[in-house]
Amino acid sequence: MPLETGIAPENLSIADIDPTAIYSVTELSRHIKDALAANPKFNNLLLKGEISNFSRAASGHIYFNLREENCVIACAYFRSFQEAGCNDLGDGLQIVAMGSLNSYEPRSQYQLNIKRIIPIGDGLSALRLKRLREKLENEGLFDPERKRPLPRLPRKVGLITSKDSAAITDILTVVDSRFPNMNMVMVYATIQGEQAPSSIVRALNHLNKVSDVDAIILARGGGPSEDFMAFNDESLVRAIASSSKPVITGIGHERDICLADLAADFRAATPTAAAKAAIPDVQELRDELNDLRLRLARSYSLVLELERKDCQNLRFGLNSLRRDLDRSYNSYLMSLEIEEKESELGKKDEEIKQVLESVESGKSDLMKYKAIIAALIVLLVLVVLIFLMGRFSV
Repeated sequence: MPLETGIAPENLSIADIDPTAIYSVTELSRHIKDALAANPKFNNLLLKGEISNFSRAASGHIYFNLREENCVIACAYFRSFQEAGCNDLGDGLQIVAMGSLNSYEPRSQYQLNIKRIIPIGDGLSALRLKRLREKLENEGLFDPERKRPLPRLPRKVGLITSKDSAAITDILTVVDSRFPNMNMVMVYATIQGEQAPSSIVRALNHLNKVSDVDAIILARGGGPSEDFMAFNDESLVRAIASSSKPVITGIGHERDICLADLAADFRAATPTAAAKAAIPDVQELRDELNDLRLRLARSYSLVLELERKDCQNLRFGLNSLRRDLDRSYNSYLMSLEIEEKESELGKKDEEIKQVLESVESGKSDLMKYKAIIAALIVLLVLVVLIFLMGRFSV
């Protein structure tokens, strides 16, 4: 009820106020609800708009916003009123909704309680987003092949977010738990509204000029889908795709996917997940180093054992080779001795041949001598006979 005391507001004190004229928060919220329910203009009205921030609760109730360019109205589509085809509802769909405007008393928030929905088709913003996505996709800005791997151990990590963003606390908590000594280079930017894309692009360009920043996190906390429109801006998407440093996006929650996410080198579901992707865990690194140290020690021991066995095998091989060489040398000496003997035998053979040849030559001369002697004897006999015959004839 209105307050009427006849006293100027600046001079008003609690003693001058009728206690029955003071509303409680609950009473005022109930009055607002009753006023909306009693006004026929707000009952069974028809409302056209584009669905955004769509969600389905575990109870089966559906909640979303109906939006135009710069205005949104919260809507609730309770399970008892839902019809066939509700599974086709989602962000970007333009509909005509029939329902009554009501106030959710615990928060004094008005919303349209929907009784029926008539789908029309894709909304204007959804169509624009679809065309832009197709355009950038055809240019290859979302190709997995162009995405760069994240550095294993970055020297510094850049962070782009708003100064009052809850994402800062989430990311710094991750840094403290995983790598307290990590150097973070924070650049504040406007991350919501018309000025957000150009502000983020400037921050991105600044971090690209910092030589020892090896990765960049672009983070924003959760909120209605309308708050993420800046991350679908073409100039921002192109700036992310052309960044000289790997860009990690952690925008909103798991269900919030923007074009900036598609162009980023790594898309994380939340700012916390983005920080975990960029910041190495010191304990994990220690564990890996210890594991590598153990594996190196085992490998070194194995190599030493193999080398020791190789040395033994070489030693055995050398001993065997030495024996073989000794046998070969002895065989060589024996072959030299045999050759020498064979040479001596050859000489003896030559001498024997010469002797035999001499003997044969001697035999021939003897025969000649024998023939001469025989001839002389025959001659002598003839002479004697002639002599004797001469005497007898006398």
